[in-house]
Amino acid sequence: MGDTIGKAASSKYKILCRGRKLVLGQIVDNIKGEEKVYDALIHPGAVVIVAIKDNEVLVERQYRPIIGRWIYELPAGTIEEGEDPSRTAERELLEETGYRANKIEYLGWFYTSPGTSTEVIHVFLARNLVRVNMPMQESDELIEIEWISLDDIWKFISKGAIVDAKTIAALALYDQKMKLHNK
Repeated sequence: MGDTIGKAASSKYKILCRGRKLVLGQIVDNIKGEEKVYDALIHPGAVVIVAIKDNEVLVERQYRPIIGRWIYELPAGTIEEGEDPSRTAERELLEETGYRANKIEYLGWFYTSPGTSTEVIHVFLARNLVRVNMPMQESDELIEIEWISLDDIWKFISKGAIVDAKTIAALALYDQKMKLHNK
């Protein structure tokens, strides 16, 4: 499923500042015969879940303090140390939405911003959803759960109602997989 830091970064980075989940560091690499230093956000990796039920996709309307606004996103979360990404997907779906998937499938992965971050996001498709409890959001989360028709999801994106890159990329992976599956 791909590593998080990558070959060059894993052996040649210097920690500048450690946060709650992330590390700001510098990565040294040899470019055109010269050692170059790059600022980098060292990230443990994350998951995003495309949860489908009755031709609708589960989205979260979440307040993001970093940008100071509410946005629509798919359920997602950071991989804990030593945790398998599929386990992270199951845990985050349950914690943030109260749903458990009876079927979860790996769709792929992508880098969020390879020029500045080591973050890799793993994309999962969750189906056969069962509501098992109320969401168990963390104390710093403000999340409202909504369902959007799969027929309307690209309208939300084109109108600028969905602006989260991981959500758009995950939905594109899902859309492509469904087109390939239905050929």
